[in-house]
Amino acid sequence: MRLSETARAPEWLAQFEEQDKASARALLDALKFVPGGEVVAGVRRLVEEYISRESDHDPVAVVPILSIEDMNGVPDDDTVLGPVVFNEFDPAQPIASDPGSEALMAHLVSEIRKGSLASFLVPTPVSLDVMRSAKSRTLLCITDYIGSGAQVVNYIDTWYRHKTIKSWRSLGWLKIVVVAYASTTAGKHAVEANPHIDELRVVQIAPGIERLRQDPREKLEQVCRLYAKRGRLGRPLGYRDSAGLYASSFSVPNNLPAILIKSSDRWKPFFDNRSISAEAAAEIGYQRPPADLPEQLRNVGQIRLAMRLSAGEIDQRWHRYLTALALLPKDEAALALDLDMDLPSLRTVLGSLKRLGLVDNSNRLTVDGKQTLRVHRNRPRVSSGGLLADPSPYYPRYQR
Repeated sequence: MRLSETARAPEWLAQFEEQDKASARALLDALKFVPGGEVVAGVRRLVEEYISRESDHDPVAVVPILSIEDMNGVPDDDTVLGPVVFNEFDPAQPIASDPGSEALMAHLVSEIRKGSLASFLVPTPVSLDVMRSAKSRTLLCITDYIGSGAQVVNYIDTWYRHKTIKSWRSLGWLKIVVVAYASTTAGKHAVEANPHIDELRVVQIAPGIERLRQDPREKLEQVCRLYAKRGRLGRPLGYRDSAGLYASSFSVPNNLPAILIKSSDRWKPFFDNRSISAEAAAEIGYQRPPADLPEQLRNVGQIRLAMRLSAGEIDQRWHRYLTALALLPKDEAALALDLDMDLPSLRTVLGSLKRLGLVDNSNRLTVDGKQTLRVHRNRPRVSSGGLLADPSPYYPRYQR
């Protein structure tokens, strides 16, 4: 079910003027909403795949990513310029249920330890001495969602500030990997640009501010700014103005537009207290805004191919393959959003295109790839062979 069709929607939409209600509905329906079970399963799948295939059977230290506010022992004031792991806080600290997604990620680590790959994990509680004695070569940091990327980068920096971790990194003894279920493109780029993070693995690319600005007819960003100002809600586009459009049944991020998550004496948000009831989550289920593939093709000038897709002249099985060819050489994150695919599925599509010789290893079209697009842009020519249609029955005139 769409968020705009839920029982909560009419009360929230009633706060908008009539001319802005269509944009408010479009904002709700632009969100990607995922059941919490899918998030946990997705993160676990990536973690277990990494441990079984990539760790070379060296012990892996798995820890949940915490925000600085949730680190026990870190002062609330500015007396500590930057917290250091094992000094100001313990990465194995007990986590209360209040933080939400952090607690669930901590619980997931415990569940992974009970599985068949437990022998490849650093014993708990994770400490420098334990990592040293186990000769751990990988620190695997997990989270459910990367919005602006600030929380992930800040957490990894707490590890890198420790002189022992810094030494291990400089000697090439420790690899730091981040695993997340979903990430915005901006958050993904911020994490990948951090020199202390060797690898990022993500299941889904979540829509963000680029979707607010995609269709000028909807005026989504203008509506977010206008009503945040009227409601005195502070930052209209959420934390660091990153305007994420993702939520799950157990995590409503702080980078959603303010009109969705902030309250005041003038405004009631859609997600009150940045939470959602179990009843509402069950009502929504999984909201995944569908990709408009013909529109994506029109945006890159492939008008005739877009018309053929819209008219149903090309088998639907090949729509995403052809659209991917037309959109390349966009990066994976942008492609995943445009095609409405998770990253593993997208990589399968790109792998198929490479095996067919339509795309090279740099994800650029080959000569055959360009020819394939040309062929599918044109409608097949239909020729009658010079024959005229004659509905009258046929009788032979001569016999041999």
